[in-house]
Amino acid sequence: MSEGYEKKDISIRAVAIGIIATVLLIVVFVVFLRGYFVLNYEKDLTEEIVNNPSQELQEILDKDKALLDNYGIIDKQKGIYQIPIDSAMKLVVQEYKNKQ
Repeated sequence: MSEGYEKKDISIRAVAIGIIATVLLIVVFVVFLRGYFVLNYEKDLTEEIVNNPSQELQEILDKDKALLDNYGIIDKQKGIYQIPIDSAMKLVVQEYKNKQ
């Protein structure tokens, strides 16, 4: 004969262990996902910045390249002229060798 309900109590210890295991699994999963998304976000952001420099940065780089690669007059009365950096380095090495 069945009385319609279970007469044996459930184990509180088993329920507590199950709840704790579930909470720990959720915490580990959330921490893993957060780390994964932060890593990918930083990687994508870095690639976007490196591969697509801003217009202002590009203008600054072009201006600096022009200063390093072209001839020009800085002060004609004082005899100060601008020469390309490669030529300047060769002249410095040549002057150093002549002094020895």
